[in-house]
Amino acid sequence: MATRLLHGLMALLNIIGAIWVVFIMVLIAVDVTGRAFFGAPLFGVPEIVKISVVGLVWCQMAHTLRIGAHLRSTILVERLPPGARRLVEFVSFLLGAITFALIVYSGWDNMLESWRIGEYEGEAPVRVPTYPIRSLVLLGAALTAFQFALMAVERLRGRKSVEAEAPF
Repeated sequence: MATRLLHGLMALLNIIGAIWVVFIMVLIAVDVTGRAFFGAPLFGVPEIVKISVVGLVWCQMAHTLRIGAHLRSTILVERLPPGARRLVEFVSFLLGAITFALIVYSGWDNMLESWRIGEYEGEAPVRVPTYPIRSLVLLGAALTAFQFALMAVERLRGRKSVEAEAPF
């Protein structure tokens, strides 16, 4: 049940990230059009885009892992015997879980501090808050660590990878 809820959260964040990409595309197009034809760019677009790219990547990280859509090379792993392949994949998934859990651990205090002080990026006239993005990074990292851990457990049990079962 908890796994389904977390996978649902991953899918929801993926949808939010996709909508966010469209928003950023429109924002950049309006900025470029304003700059080229009217000599008046939108203020704050570089700051918004810079912060947004980080946020949308982390919104989509865990879901991308779940559906097996990350770029990877399998040329060596495919040549291994099944037992060795499972071991290599288990170790990879375990290291992934540890790495992303460490991202959460190392960023937690900074995220709390950014909320406390109301951290912003940019200067007047546009100041973009960064504290929600810091939270999204940690949420995305935590969900990615969870997905890696789930994949490691499934691989240890000798089952097919979890990412192959993703509905979308």
